[in-house]
Amino acid sequence: IPQFQIIGEDCQILNITLQPGEFVVSEPGTMLHMSTNISPSVGCGGCSRMCAGESMVKVFYRNNSQEVGYLGLTPSFPAKVIPVDLSQFGKFHCKQGSYMGSIGDDVNVSISCNCSCTCCCTGQGLTNQEVSGQGWCFLNAGGTILSKQLAEGETIQVDTQSVVAWQDGVQLSVRSVGLCNACCSGEGLFNTTLTGPGMVYLQSMSYDKLKDILRMKRVAKAAGGGGGGDGGEGEGRQEEEEEEGEEEEEG
Repeated sequence: IPQFQIIGEDCQILNITLQPGEFVVSEPGTMLHMSTNISPSVGCGGCSRMCAGESMVKVFYRNNSQEVGYLGLTPSFPAKVIPVDLSQFGKFHCKQGSYMGSIGDDVNVSISCNCSCTCCCTGQGLTNQEVSGQGWCFLNAGGTILSKQLAEGETIQVDTQSVVAWQDGVQLSVRSVGLCNACCSGEGLFNTTLTGPGMVYLQSMSYDKLKDILRMKRVAKAAGGGGGGDGGEGEGRQEEEEEEGEEEEEG
């Protein structure tokens, strides 16, 4: 039975205990610390990984010694770690870039093509990641994580950027919010719908949403700074004109 621990409230750390012969597969740049008996190596994951929003390279951390080792992984952006027991849930479809790592060779990571209208309107793109097998898989997602078990025929309507993963059997679709709501609510023209049965994982602060917020703040700061600079220049000219006027009066 794999032994792991998730540490922290946010920007979490995944600590994994590796018995002799066990290994972990992860995305590049996720390693935080490891014991000296863990041997890292790299392998090519194929072009399909790039289509799914991941690196073409995957990293292996293997315990080749006869002693117990440990490995610490952390997401490459401010995020939480979602452990998924695939032996319980089976296959999951995941948002691009959400896969972080897995334990052993019992987890298969592949892609599926989404050629329906949902590729444009649900925020999932043309390709989705698929994780399947019998082992433990770890996803990363931002903000607060909500897991919900949908009953047969139960539908939940969510923001397009908030979907992290949904169990095979859950139907992904879109629903128009209407032109007025699209213009004034800040939620876009469509919402994503998920219809059970199955488990779904949602996030309150996706990486894309975080980047949009930071970009807007930079733009606002730049605009404000430019305005302040012009104002300061205007005040400087006014002071110079006042000083020249006083000199003329004295003369």
